[in-house]
Amino acid sequence: MTATEPSVVVGVDGSDQAVAAARAAAAEAARRNWPLRLVRAFNWGGIPLPGFPDTWAARECSRRSANTDLDRLLRDLSDCVPRWMTSSCLVEGQAASALCRAAGRDDLLVVGASGQGWGASGVLGSVAEAVAAQSGCPVLVHRPHRSGMPIARRVLVGVDGGAGSAAVLDAAADEASARGLPLVVLHAWRQLTDDDPHTLRWRLAGDQTAAVETAAVQPAVDRLRRQRPGLQVDLEIRQGRAGRVLTHAADDTDLVVVGRRDMLSGGPGSTVHAVLHRAHASVLLVPVASPVAPRTHVPSTVAAR
Repeated sequence: MTATEPSVVVGVDGSDQAVAAARAAAAEAARRNWPLRLVRAFNWGGIPLPGFPDTWAARECSRRSANTDLDRLLRDLSDCVPRWMTSSCLVEGQAASALCRAAGRDDLLVVGASGQGWGASGVLGSVAEAVAAQSGCPVLVHRPHRSGMPIARRVLVGVDGGAGSAAVLDAAADEASARGLPLVVLHAWRQLTDDDPHTLRWRLAGDQTAAVETAAVQPAVDRLRRQRPGLQVDLEIRQGRAGRVLTHAADDTDLVVVGRRDMLSGGPGSTVHAVLHRAHASVLLVPVASPVAPRTHVPSTVAAR
């Protein structure tokens, strides 16, 4: 493999949830024919522990244990990815920052929704949340299928019709094609009322608003259908807050795909936050760069005041 070849990078911490995320990452690597890299963060605080002769011995014992776990997991994944396409490393530092450093911009970074901190509670862990917000590459936050939930029958992508929607749609189409599932494009809109700070009168007319919102995303969906004639692409326009609408629609999906602004453009918004914390499906976050607003010219007479 070359240094520039993209790979699937998965963060592990020894928990059962991390093992499940590693298996999901191995499946992604096999689908893409990419190398798989297991990364485990090692952050030793240097505090003496009872039962160990000194801090150095405790640190080395912990490192050996972590490396043994990595080797065992690599062997367990050999049925998914050939051994020569897999590797592992122990990275110094806090988990979230270490994982973000380990993944290149063209890689796919996979993390479990929860790890050692929350176990199987289903609550989004702090590491997954930080990685989802900070990583410069696409991030797959893996959630295992919950018993009693409907069997996944589609891939769901949320778009707003703005800058970056085409990139998010293309990423979602790749995932749907790889899984052999139809793609549902969901666009949510919220009708403004008199107590909204950005009230627009025409938005009080629901039919007009729905037509305008459909027109905002229809061209991108039509382009996708032309480019991928073998993929079933359905468009749904629903009224409501995007995070709530996507979360409710995610119950019978294999994957939810959403765009995520970079930190310089404000970072993940309320929609990404809602989907990460409340959706029962795995979530793929696709980085999108928000357009830079043009600088407003200030007359010299005003600026001088």
